[in-house]
Amino acid sequence: MKRTRLLIHHIFFTGFFCSLMLLSCNKASKSETETTIGDYKTPETIPLEFTEPEPFEWETITSDTLTTPVTFSLNVDALPSKPFELNTFKPLKTPMKEYDLDWDNFPTEKLKFDSIPFTVTKSTIKKPTITKMRPPGILKGTHVNLMQLSINEGLKSNLITAFLEREDGTTWISTPLSLNLYDGENTYTYEYSLVNDMTLDSKGRLWLATNGNGMYVLDFKNNIEYTISTPAIALNLVDILYDHTGAIYLAAFNNGIYTMDEALGSLEKLTNEGANLPITLLEDSDKNIWVAFEDGIAIINKERLDIKTLPEDTSFTLNFSTDIKEDKSGMIWFCSFQTEEVVSLSLKQKKAKLLTKENGYTISGSTRIEEDSKGNIWIVGNDEVYILSEDNQRSKTISINSTMLNNRRGSILKRNDGTLWFGTLDKGVVMTNYFTMNTEYFDTSKGLIDDQVWDIEEDSRGELWLGTTKGINIIDPKKNTIKALSHEKLRSTVNNTILFVKEISKDIYFIDATSGFSIFDRKKNRVTQYASTIKSPFVIRGIAAINEYTFFLYTRDGLFLYDIKSNTLKKVVAKNDPDILKAASQSLLVYDKEILWVPSQNGLAKVNLKTNTVSYLSEEQGLCENNVHVAAFSKEEELWLATLNGIAILNLEENTLTNLKEENGLLPAEMYDLIERGDTMYAASVNGLIPIDKASAKTTNKGFYNFNQGLGFKSTDYLEGSAKFLKNGQLWAGVGDLTNEFKLMVIDGAPKLDTIVSSIRITGMFVMDENPGFKENSSIDSLNNKVSSYAVKNQMTWDSVNFPYTIPEGLILPFDQNSLSFSYGSEDIFNRDKLSYRFILDGADENWTYAATATATVTKNYYNLKPGNYTFKVSARNGNSSWSIPDTLSFKINPPWWQTWWAYLLFGIIAASILRVYIVFRARKLTKENKLLEERVSQRTSQLKNKIEELKATQSKLIQSEKMASLGELTAGIAHEIQNPLNFVNNFSEVNKELLEELEEEIEKGNFDEVKALAKDVSANEDKIIFHGKRADGIVKGMLQHSRSSNGIKERTDINTLADEYLRLAYHGLRAKDKTFNATLNTDFGDNIGEITIVPQDIGRVILNLITNAFYVVKKKKEQNLKGFEPTVSVSTKRQGSMVLVSVSDNGNGVPKDVLDKIFQPFFTTKPSGEGTGLGLSLSYDIVKVHGGELNVETEQGQGTTFIISLPMK
Repeated sequence: MKRTRLLIHHIFFTGFFCSLMLLSCNKASKSETETTIGDYKTPETIPLEFTEPEPFEWETITSDTLTTPVTFSLNVDALPSKPFELNTFKPLKTPMKEYDLDWDNFPTEKLKFDSIPFTVTKSTIKKPTITKMRPPGILKGTHVNLMQLSINEGLKSNLITAFLEREDGTTWISTPLSLNLYDGENTYTYEYSLVNDMTLDSKGRLWLATNGNGMYVLDFKNNIEYTISTPAIALNLVDILYDHTGAIYLAAFNNGIYTMDEALGSLEKLTNEGANLPITLLEDSDKNIWVAFEDGIAIINKERLDIKTLPEDTSFTLNFSTDIKEDKSGMIWFCSFQTEEVVSLSLKQKKAKLLTKENGYTISGSTRIEEDSKGNIWIVGNDEVYILSEDNQRSKTISINSTMLNNRRGSILKRNDGTLWFGTLDKGVVMTNYFTMNTEYFDTSKGLIDDQVWDIEEDSRGELWLGTTKGINIIDPKKNTIKALSHEKLRSTVNNTILFVKEISKDIYFIDATSGFSIFDRKKNRVTQYASTIKSPFVIRGIAAINEYTFFLYTRDGLFLYDIKSNTLKKVVAKNDPDILKAASQSLLVYDKEILWVPSQNGLAKVNLKTNTVSYLSEEQGLCENNVHVAAFSKEEELWLATLNGIAILNLEENTLTNLKEENGLLPAEMYDLIERGDTMYAASVNGLIPIDKASAKTTNKGFYNFNQGLGFKSTDYLEGSAKFLKNGQLWAGVGDLTNEFKLMVIDGAPKLDTIVSSIRITGMFVMDENPGFKENSSIDSLNNKVSSYAVKNQMTWDSVNFPYTIPEGLILPFDQNSLSFSYGSEDIFNRDKLSYRFILDGADENWTYAATATATVTKNYYNLKPGNYTFKVSARNGNSSWSIPDTLSFKINPPWWQTWWAYLLFGIIAASILRVYIVFRARKLTKENKLLEERVSQRTSQLKNKIEELKATQSKLIQSEKMASLGELTAGIAHEIQNPLNFVNNFSEVNKELLEELEEEIEKGNFDEVKALAKDVSANEDKIIFHGKRADGIVKGMLQHSRSSNGIKERTDINTLADEYLRLAYHGLRAKDKTFNATLNTDFGDNIGEITIVPQDIGRVILNLITNAFYVVKKKKEQNLKGFEPTVSVSTKRQGSMVLVSVSDNGNGVPKDVLDKIFQPFFTTKPSGEGTGLGLSLSYDIVKVHGGELNVETEQGQGTTFIISLPMK
């Protein structure tokens, strides 16, 4: 019965464990590091192949067709100039004045408070309206990179009153009529008006200070709104502060300073004299609270016991300070709407510094002040911002083209990402980023002769030559001046666009226009025009200078070589191609090592000037696009091509071509320029500047970053060939936009890649296509109102929810609520057009799903999910190619009751009970059957023993039979061997008998001489009889020695002799049976073997058996009467290392393959019944194995067989 119980327990627990495994079975999914979803296709590198070279000739243009050069005087140094300079930091006119602070003697008094009656009303927070937001737009009318969030992007109003950034990156934005939570994707608008300021307490509740509407505390976690009212006083709250002690400080203009505890238990008013007109509050890093009053500044110490008042000083005033900020050094900064000065105070140094008009401060009344991430101080005026450098010694001004908030109301936000947001009256939120300080735009309003800049040349003097549609601008950065060189001064006969300006040698300039070109000698103040009249055939699209006298001209009529020194002009012509090398659009040519590379609309032309041939690289040869605009060599001597459908990289040394296209992450792929800077090739596209790391360009699958409108760049369509890095590292380029508004863009340094990883959050969860309405985990909310939601009705449970998306923690769903979808988004502000996402549901998905921003930020529907544990993950990626850490939502779907563990336990108990009843019944029945079986087994066992004894006896007989068969063979051989000496004995005995008879006759005759002779003959014959008798005796003894029963004792034996003797014995034995049998015997015994240690009787039987079998098979083959067949048996020995090999070969029919594996098995024989026992080879195999050797067989069908005995020497 013990065994029965163990079996029951084993079955039960095995089934129960398998059931649990089934309940918890989920699909294994790839981690974010394993998946390649969202990555781009790796660029493909292919062999570089050009078309077969086509020959061309140089045709000289006749002098009557060639325009005569025109020379005239031009002194550019005498041209009038205007001021022109970049808006960089410039030194203050004078250093900021510094004053001592008599801090210790400032008046101090104890804080005094009066309790104020108030009421707290609780209600449910109203649901917000949700607005899908557009990405931030470009702020127009400025000359720097600024972006805006306004009505155009989805805000309810362009008048902004306050900001507050949450830890997750979402931002509260207040307008006069609403409170808005902006998360980058949407705004959640709540109906709270006239909010002047806001703060968060330790519980995450939002405190709102309003203008006349009292104060609100919003507890989003519990969905409760607290309205705090003061019936006796109409509070006009302008500022609110949550300090390190957990107290709330309120600044009520015209009413004073108030404080309230976080638990809403008390409200007190500061009653110290002069504390009735507060404007703003600040808690500094030393925990002091700074209060700006209309008539001065006061400081409440960190113990909250004393208040110190800063008296009026004749050197500076702190009246009506509208903002107070602390910089990273601990300096406290004040700005005032009523004064034209900014004050900074250091309590540690007890010093004050003053920024005024004397220093170059230009803001007339400021409302807000803030320190940026680099330590610069931004001071906000009405429509501009004054920026003071970190060292307080330099400044610059930026025009905002917006009306800032004034009259004590204003807003500025320093975000955790380092950007600054400004609240305006008419433009909504104005946003800065890294490029705001480093990028500037110029047009005719800033001194340019024309907005379209097509070429930029930095000459040997450090001056910049700008080729435009209406002429040339010459900028002198050292003198901060700009000059205009118009078409009129250049004596252009048509309104040429200056496409190419190049200093080909010191003070010698090549000036290329749409029609014709000029050489300007600045030292001689002389201009010479070439091919510039209407008669000229030239409409020049590209140019390459060989030297200062010789130029390649790429025109719409073909490729020309112009030597201005000899005034000779040659044109490329080809018999088979009348349109050879005709330019359809502007191109930048490259001349290198007798090869002229010509970008064209038909691909890249390779003009070999040494062989006068041209070959092409086009789409047929694998080029990404035929329309090539720019060719440029990198410092690695690779040729880069900018096309209308990507970039091609030609490695001329390795003869490879690599294309970068949209599928490789090059977005957009329409390119117009290439500019190299260090290890980076910058690709200027139709929509942005794309930096490409040259080392990884051919192998990356992460795509490429793009600097465009998403970062505030106003114009992102780069004019072909205009972009250039100057020696000082600045990037200058002519750019345009979709409205054909053109500008000159200057970036102070190479654009830096954004390394900030995108933010991501799960914003919603839908169950059975319904919004569950997750609140706190109760059917009764905090206001004792009954909660009715889809989640509650369907018995979902959760631990808590987060704000603002009410995403549940610890969610458990019933089994029938198993069809889900999720929404998600990113708080990223910039480059939202480059956002992409990927998501996965661990437990259901095996791989991630990629979702671009063009699709809605909602996942697919997951239908009929099985019970189990799941985790939804979503990641975001901006233009920097790095995926964010996923935001996650874990939940569980419960199984139905019949799939729960306790149901399986019940099923197991029932099954075990039934099984136990069955097993008991079967056990009893089996007990009876076992008794009967035991009797039968005993009977069968007795019978089996008898059969085994019979088999053993039969086996012994068979083995004895096999031995007797061998003995028969041996006996026949022995008989044959003894027969010869016996014949000699018989013959000589008969002779002696005759001789003795003759001897008797001669004795009777008395012929003694004859008697003696006969006696000698008899004696000689007797010697022969004795010799052959002894020979027979030796044969008998030797055979007895080999044929006697083995005693198992090994002896030193000559294996060669043993093999030779048994070969002869076997042959003679067979001959004795069949006189007609003959065979050729071959022996080949090794001379270096000597004696080996074996049991000679046993090995002799093995050799005899193998030789006998060999004679048998050749005899059988002979009986087939095959023409030319001669039976042959060979025996050989040889030494191989520590082994001796004895081989017995025959030329019989061989062993069939189907019986080869069975040949050494006992009782297996191929001989007819009665001719063999099947034990010969089996016994031989065992004997050889006992000797530590091996018995192997090699056979070839129809050719014969060789048995090889391997025996150790010792």
